[in-house]
Amino acid sequence: MLREVARHGSLTRAAAALSYTTSALSQQISVLEREAGARLFERHARGVRLTEAGRALLAHTERIMTELRAAESTLAAIGAGDGGRLRFGSYTTANATLMPMAVRAFLRERPAVSVELVEADRDEAVAAVAAHELDLALVYEFPAVPLVVPANVEVRRLLTDPLYIALPPGHHLAGRERVRLAELAGERWIQGVHRGSTLDVLPRACRQAGFEPVIAFRTDDQMTVRGLVAAGLGVALAPFLTLPATAPDLVVRPLDEPLLTRTVMTAVPAQEHRLPAAVAMIEHLRTVAAELQAARG
Repeated sequence: MLREVARHGSLTRAAAALSYTTSALSQQISVLEREAGARLFERHARGVRLTEAGRALLAHTERIMTELRAAESTLAAIGAGDGGRLRFGSYTTANATLMPMAVRAFLRERPAVSVELVEADRDEAVAAVAAHELDLALVYEFPAVPLVVPANVEVRRLLTDPLYIALPPGHHLAGRERVRLAELAGERWIQGVHRGSTLDVLPRACRQAGFEPVIAFRTDDQMTVRGLVAAGLGVALAPFLTLPATAPDLVVRPLDEPLLTRTVMTAVPAQEHRLPAAVAMIEHLRTVAAELQAARG
């Protein structure tokens, strides 16, 4: 209303543009001036014009309207999954291939979405999803160490991630196509660990295979694991998802050990709190997971 009167410089013309009667518009202006506590218009020979107070109020009004339109646009984009922020948690080994490949494809399709990446192991990540601190997370479970899933979180399987054995060059088992865990009794182990409940997966599997592993070094840094194995200081488990990034001076062989196969899953909040952008990211994760599994054969 204020803008129309200022633009037309006439109550009669502004009323016609707004589909008001002139008297109704005049009453609305009187109400506005009482609320503002100042005269907003002054009459002159050819109509009306804004006072200083009216010009100040109109300027603020224009800024507010611009912000409202921007907010409407942003909310519509978030609702469609084309804007806003996506908080995405992922664990170390998924960060080698699965996560970055999916994020790259997602951002090509939805460049206006701000993807905030957070490294978190499975139990930490699923708790953050339950607390609405993450919108989406990659998590996993082993047959012997299932994931505890809160009631307000939904998990869906993505792919199977078998653990391989990484051997130093010249190792006596390097020429084998597959290796049994029992054949590694007496080896020194470089244990790649995560924070959380999966710390005992390797010892548990080794004990089932009939031996107690000799743990020479523990680290949550995959580069350290590879460096120590390459230097001949031990053997280590190598998740399938990390194989494309494995150093060429390591020998990697499949393990015949079902306990050392994990299931990779997505975790998202319950349906009513799920972002469309998270749903879109999951579709890209599924595509990448299928490609990785096809490459494995």
